[in-house]
Amino acid sequence: MDWGTIIGTVVGAIIGVGATWLTDRSRWRREQSVRQTAIKRELYASYLAAVAQTWNEIRAAVIESDLPWPDRADLASRAFRNGNVYELRYQMAITAPPEIVALSDQTMRGMRELTNRLNAGQTYGSWDELKGDNQPWFDSFNVMRRMMRLDLDPEALPLLSASP
Repeated sequence: MDWGTIIGTVVGAIIGVGATWLTDRSRWRREQSVRQTAIKRELYASYLAAVAQTWNEIRAAVIESDLPWPDRADLASRAFRNGNVYELRYQMAITAPPEIVALSDQTMRGMRELTNRLNAGQTYGSWDELKGDNQPWFDSFNVMRRMMRLDLDPEALPLLSASP
C-alpha cells in the first residue's frame, strides 16, 4: 500500500472541508451583517419618523392651536405620550451603538422636558421663539441623524442640517 496516496487523500479532504467551512462561515458573517444593517435601518427610520411626527404635533399644539394655554400644553403632552418615541427608544437601547443610544436619549428627554415646561406654564408666541428655546434639542437630533447614517454606511456623505 502506498502511504503517500492515502496521506495525500486525507490532506486533500481536510483542505477541501476546511475551505468549504471557511467559505460558509464568511458567507454567514456577510449575511448576518446585511441582516443587522437592515434591522438598524428600519429601527432608525421608525425612530426618526416617530420623533418628527411627535415634534410636529407638539409644534402644532403650541403654535397653531387656538386653544387656551393649559389645553395646548395638554395636547402637546398627549402628542409626546402617544408618539411612540419612548417605546422605540427602548428598541434603540438594545440595537444601536452606545453613542446613538445616548443621542436618542437626549432627543427623547428634550421632548419630555419641553412638554414638562409647557405643563409648568411656559408659553411660546412664535415658531422662532419655540425653536430658539429648543435649539439644543435640534442640535442633538441632527447629530443623531448623522450618526445613524454613518452607522448604516460609514462612507456616506454628510447630511445637511435640517429640522424635523
